[in-house]
Amino acid sequence: MRLAGRTISLRRPWLVGILNITPDSFWQGSRVAGSAALHQAAEAMVEAGADLLDVGGESTRPGADEVSEQEELDRVLPAIELLRAAFAAPLSIDTRRAGVARAALAAGAVMVNDVSGFADPAMADVVRGADAAWVLMDMPHAVGQMAWSRRTEQTPADLTAGVETVVERLEDAIARAVAAGVERGQLAVDPGIGFGKSVAQNLFFLRRMGPLARLKLPVYIGPSRKSFLASISDAPVESRLMGTAAAVTAAIL
Repeated sequence: MRLAGRTISLRRPWLVGILNITPDSFWQGSRVAGSAALHQAAEAMVEAGADLLDVGGESTRPGADEVSEQEELDRVLPAIELLRAAFAAPLSIDTRRAGVARAALAAGAVMVNDVSGFADPAMADVVRGADAAWVLMDMPHAVGQMAWSRRTEQTPADLTAGVETVVERLEDAIARAVAAGVERGQLAVDPGIGFGKSVAQNLFFLRRMGPLARLKLPVYIGPSRKSFLASISDAPVESRLMGTAAAVTAAIL
């Protein structure tokens, strides 16, 4: 996979450390405020084995309010500049806005983690121009407009039909990206675990990668401390570390 002029091997999985430059991400332990705290959190992630650091400035939790593009930029750009200067790990920008992606890539990020799955039509030009990597995630609803581990009406309730719909939405996003001039070597897909899907559908994408495998692209999985884990164990968010570890292990296997 290409990361802005660098080619990385995915013969082994890459581990991504998530840095939320937000006051309202759903787990308080993931929120980072201030330069010292950001440096400390990133350093701990790199020492623990993170291959890539992902910076986000807008919460996508259920009930979250949208932030303005300027506020998102004010949050993420200083963080990216600090991380680029302090660490060798490549950086990813978690955003749905082409303007934020453009500025973040110029500041040193090499990947766009697009939670909207290509909702902003200008994103392809930004990614292509920077030769950046681009993760297309399935989120079949607007930011904040979902309930915890609940399916939205855009995804069929039937397990098989729901999974197929997710894969078809990703196929469509890939086709549009390629048609806009982005090469497949720049792309990865994320089924959007925890975003508008039932618990059973979330678990399906951890048990079986078969439907996603037909897309023939790297798969990005983000199960960390999400509420579908509580639906299994009734654990509060602070106690979902072992559930997260099990979900990550299942995805790798």
